[in-house]
Amino acid sequence: MNRRSGQWRIGQQRPRSLADRAYEAIEEMIVTRRLEPGAMVSESELGTELELGRTPIREALARLKAIGFVEVHPRRGVLVSTVDVVRHLELLEVRRPLEEFIVRCAVERATRDDLDELQALSQTLSEAALAGDRAGYFRAKRSIHEAEVRAAYNAVLTPTMHGLHAQSRRFWYTYEPTDSFVQGAKHHSAVARHVIQRDAEAAVQAVAALFTFLEHLTRDAVDRRAEVNVHLSRGTAPALPPRQRRRARS
Repeated sequence: MNRRSGQWRIGQQRPRSLADRAYEAIEEMIVTRRLEPGAMVSESELGTELELGRTPIREALARLKAIGFVEVHPRRGVLVSTVDVVRHLELLEVRRPLEEFIVRCAVERATRDDLDELQALSQTLSEAALAGDRAGYFRAKRSIHEAEVRAAYNAVLTPTMHGLHAQSRRFWYTYEPTDSFVQGAKHHSAVARHVIQRDAEAAVQAVAALFTFLEHLTRDAVDRRAEVNVHLSRGTAPALPPRQRRRARS
């Protein structure tokens, strides 16, 4: 079967169900911290806000529970889980070989439309990074990840990467400093550029460089959190803005 055929595209771009809509909306609320770590919400509250019934909300919460975003407590509600900084290093270990596989597949299988999309998204990401546009930067990063996965044309890989990318996105939205955006965009753009050029080895090397950068940022976040927690325990915490102080505790 031709992996670039319309049959594969239909399989990967099926119509969004009500459960899909609920999942995407609640995931976004958690990633952007509209629902803070430790918050307790109910299915009915979520249904009212999203104007959706109980069934799609429950299906969405089951999927979010599977990727560690929430804990469902019968008769009590839904607890938004905390962001585990150290665990993110383990997540990067899992993601790296999969991302290398994705670019190899994309180099071989991507259509011209796929490559044009990667080019456009790479430009959008760079522009958002230069502007320091946090929301725009993370939207563009999500889109470029999704475009790379689509270009790999592997239906088994798609749901796996969706969950891993969601967990990473939640971590980075909380901990990635704005002054790292330009460098991050350069790494992501390098991966996309080599895929567009259909240079598999260069694309894999660009993924390796990206993940070295991400691991460095993660370890910096671990160190910052440890330092703030020491100050908090001693009652000598530096004067942080309330939002940043909440992040340090979550």
